[in-house]
Amino acid sequence: MLPPRRVVLIGALAVVTFGLDRFTKSWVVANIPLGEAREVADGWARVANVRNTGAAFGLLPERTSLLSLLSVVAVLVILYYYRDLAARSAPIAFTLGMQLGGAAGNLVDRVGQGYVTDFVDVGIPDGWRFWAFNVADSSIVVGIIIVTFLLWMEERRATRSST
Repeated sequence: MLPPRRVVLIGALAVVTFGLDRFTKSWVVANIPLGEAREVADGWARVANVRNTGAAFGLLPERTSLLSLLSVVAVLVILYYYRDLAARSAPIAFTLGMQLGGAAGNLVDRVGQGYVTDFVDVGIPDGWRFWAFNVADSSIVVGIIIVTFLLWMEERRATRSST
């Protein structure tokens, strides 16, 4: 069972992540015409207004219903799987909040609009560009990286203490 302080931590971070995601997407839509970009760092980074009808990195385009269902399933799996881990570790609870807030942000876009607004565009000036992404995508990916590292560290500690 999750202690109340962990539930508050997860909920607060999810709400902050969701709010930041909604705010940034709204700002981009209101200030940058669709399909255009504004230079931020001499071509290395731009703020763009891109519609993504697929999953991360443009995979599965035009599959909004499937991706919405998968997002709901992912949130339920995260809640189920992490509940014991989050009860033992505040940093893991932190990553759970990041992932839930990000998943909710993109789910609201998919259900409400049929696409996700992406706006962070990074790459080599006048060359290769990475796929555009948003705060929700970043929160999910960074949360997964951090929780993977934390679980790896926990496993190493357990292995050391058993030998």
